[in-house]
Amino acid sequence: MPVFVRILAALAVTLIVPAEAFAASGEEIYRLRCALCHDSGATQAPRVSQPNDWRQRVEKGRAALLRSALEGVRDTAMLPRAGFADLPDNDVAAAVDYMLGTLKLSIPETGKETLTTQPLRPTANVDDATLVASVTEALRTRVLPRAKVEGARVGGITVEARDGRIALRGMVDSAQVIRAAEDTTRGVVGVVAVENRLIAADLFEHD
Repeated sequence: MPVFVRILAALAVTLIVPAEAFAASGEEIYRLRCALCHDSGATQAPRVSQPNDWRQRVEKGRAALLRSALEGVRDTAMLPRAGFADLPDNDVAAAVDYMLGTLKLSIPETGKETLTTQPLRPTANVDDATLVASVTEALRTRVLPRAKVEGARVGGITVEARDGRIALRGMVDSAQVIRAAEDTTRGVVGVVAVENRLIAADLFEHD
């Protein structure tokens, strides 16, 4: 068979493979989005390696745990979708199922907790002062846990808000911190847009 015919055949097979075949697994999603806190227990997150961290939580049932992952948990560092607002429901569910699967615990589909809690995302606008405080706290707990908070500044990041639009300015250690700061900010209730003007200090490092 000529080479170009084999290439066309391979392309045809690729085109007819369902998109789901290329979807990330629950473990991959967990490693990329959840492991930072749930591997180490940072920000008091339950650890996947410690079933005892989960025994009371799993009594609520899988549905309630999934809802917590989707909507966040009030008064904790757990933001909606772990702070990644663009994460699809199916990916969140896959990550939750992977985490629960590592525990070797019996987990009911529904449990003791009723599923009547309202979503955390409000329909009303959040005033800018409250939004700055919420974003600053989210950045401190999720991105810069050792950083000092001074008003609207956490570590090297200054947070500004106008009509629900957040501007992040300043210098941080790396591009990874920049991405984490933006993703975390997008997950805060009331944020409608993010202007990321952060600069990575490692860009200025030289051998």
